Amino acid sequence: MNGFVQDAPSAAAFRSALDSVFAGPAYRWADTPPVLRLMREWWDRLVSWLETVRVGNPAAFRLFVFALLVALVLVLAHGAWVVWRTVRGAGELDDDAPTGAARERRDPAWYFREGDRAAAAGRMAEALQLAFVGLALTLDGQGLLRYHPSQTPAEVARAARLAGQDRERLRGLVQGLYGHVFGGRPCAPDDYRRWRESSAGPWHAAAH
Repeated sequence: MNGFVQDAPSAAAFRSALDSVFAGPAYRWADTPPVLRLMREWWDRLVSWLETVRVGNPAAFRLFVFALLVALVLVLAHGAWVVWRTVRGAGELDDDAPTGAARERRDPAWYFREGDRAAAAGRMAEALQLAFVGLALTLDGQGLLRYHPSQTPAEVARAARLAGQDRERLRGLVQGLYGHVFGGRPCAPDDYRRWRESSAGPWHAAAH
């Protein structure tokens, strides 16, 4: 009989077994808000999906991560452009004379002139941004765009109603601006001159 009798588990071992069982998700009885529970489920599914892609298709996973990085760069570029336009607009308001003297008109020629002046002083990033505003106002004056100062260069490129080749030329100018201003690519005087020459060409409306 003694061969069939087993020692009874100790109280500590029994308590440890119960704790491990009741620690499982099925025994979590605390009330969780439905929205939080749904977000947690979505997050768990996303993490599981990413892990599956990483293991099953590493190339697709790297492409997905690269796309996320590109999106992050675009968001940061958009934010930097809005901040620059906001700060510059506030500076222009501060420059108003208290006597109400007439200010110099901010037309395309003014922005191009100020851009060239900034480039001559070596401030290439500022020069490109000023010249782009001049270009946007030029397109607006020709009825090819409804420009608003809050628009980013990418938004201007999408909104402009241009013929195929001119649309691609504008996209190239925007890519060059982003590369020099936000991407850290050096901008030499010759780079600025080529950018200005490309932007100064005639622009044609898209065929209806």
